[in-house]
Amino acid sequence: MAKLIYFIAVGTAIALGAPAVLAQDSKGISPAKIIIKTLLGSQAQKECFSLNSRQRLYYRFHADGPLDFKLSHQEDQEVIDIRRIKTDADTGSFTPGKTADHCLVWSNTGKNSVILEYEYQRGPL
Repeated sequence: MAKLIYFIAVGTAIALGAPAVLAQDSKGISPAKIIIKTLLGSQAQKECFSLNSRQRLYYRFHADGPLDFKLSHQEDQEVIDIRRIKTDADTGSFTPGKTADHCLVWSNTGKNSVILEYEYQRGPL
């Protein structure tokens, strides 16, 4: 219960203190999507969306345990654009070379559950 309260408080703080680019909803910037999810051991969370070459993706996440993270898209096979192994947080942006469907994927390779909070937003270059 204490972890849940902590993550609600952290989520509120992040939402209120997010950079302006994550808070804007005009000028071609989509609203930020914010999710809190519990990943059981050996479970993954996948979030997919279309991203074109004139857009930039902004993302951030925090977890209470280590997760593997990747941003990827499909061509003839999976192309991994960003990868982080055994991390509990990351913030960044990404601009694709061409239009494609992209996926953010977090994998809990451990045995214990992990609470993941993430947000992402697409905006113009």
